[in-house]
Amino acid sequence: MLLSHRFTKGIGFAWRNQSVCPCGLLEKFNGRDPFLVLAIYFASVLTILSASQIILGNDVVSSESLGFASSAIALEIEDSPQCPETVLPVQLCINSPSELSQIFEVSTRHLCDRFRSINFDQPNVEVNKWSGNRWLRSDVEEAMPSGGTGLLTIVYVHGNFMERSNALERVRIVDRYLRAQTDRPYRILMLSWPSQRETKPLHDVLLNAESAECQSLYFAWMLQRLRNEPQVSLLGFSFGARAVTGGLHLDAGGVIPGYACSPKPNIGVSLNYRLGLVAPAIDRNWIGRNGRHQLALTHVESMVNLYNSRDPILRRFRFMDRSSRPIAAGFAGFAGLTDLRATTPLTGQPQIRQYDCGSVIGTTHAEKSYYGECPYFPSIIQHLLWKEPGDPNCNAYVVP
Repeated sequence: MLLSHRFTKGIGFAWRNQSVCPCGLLEKFNGRDPFLVLAIYFASVLTILSASQIILGNDVVSSESLGFASSAIALEIEDSPQCPETVLPVQLCINSPSELSQIFEVSTRHLCDRFRSINFDQPNVEVNKWSGNRWLRSDVEEAMPSGGTGLLTIVYVHGNFMERSNALERVRIVDRYLRAQTDRPYRILMLSWPSQRETKPLHDVLLNAESAECQSLYFAWMLQRLRNEPQVSLLGFSFGARAVTGGLHLDAGGVIPGYACSPKPNIGVSLNYRLGLVAPAIDRNWIGRNGRHQLALTHVESMVNLYNSRDPILRRFRFMDRSSRPIAAGFAGFAGLTDLRATTPLTGQPQIRQYDCGSVIGTTHAEKSYYGECPYFPSIIQHLLWKEPGDPNCNAYVVP
């Protein structure tokens, strides 16, 4: 016992001098059994080491496996339809009705660029559906069933110089913005038209302007297929807006000069659309009285137009027609409808809201700049989702 006591005191002295043992540990427990003191000490050390291994994952997870796990988690979140890639507060992903939402591409890219009539019974479009993480071939009846789906339907038409791959990516961006602001299921139909960039950009702009208006025939055909849907919203960007307003004009019984065939007009049917236009590359007088698409607002309940008074592309829109020298509605807003900043409807006309994004996004015509930077863009998203401006969940902006 005396030997063990001296041995223990020797160890304690050595530890104190090497700063390994906490200072005065043995002295603090002076008069007690030294073996008990050492047992308590070693047990504490082992506990700390075990805990550190568990925290660092040294006993079960290597650094490589940790890196792989992190990558897998990131990939899962990115591809999950429940977690849209938007700038939102971090939150848990839960199942919601928006998971039932659908995205379809209605493509005319395999058809002629310019035409004056189509077969409204068999338009020969190609239909693809976003399913999981890829696009799969579908058909018209699945995308636009004649009996209707009961879903909120949003028809989107992209702009100029868009390759098919870019258009497919763009409609998914629109979908992310929609999902970020609603839990209700909806369906997006994108009219994908031949607007890719060719070798002569200036010449292509003139040709694509004509092609976009030709697409109004297909847009009117889509509106015919959607007459049994309870709520239909329309979104057009740049030249895509020309197809939208032209299709609305034809659907209301209007005629576009030079077009040999028109769809059965939507006359006597009570329909109301919600219309959203972003940087519309059309004459600001076209949807006004005596305009080329003068009946476009006949069945439109309300419209939101985002334009940019600093847009360097639409500033030169007057060169589209040197005789009339038109001014783009995406550069100066629509004229002949109401005051540009009015937020109340005129008698007998739909509610019209127009916002100038130029002070924020600057000299650009980029669609993504409107979506990511213009503070008024949420107004269009809420508008397409049939949310009222007074809805407490809306973040609407009004021009002062």
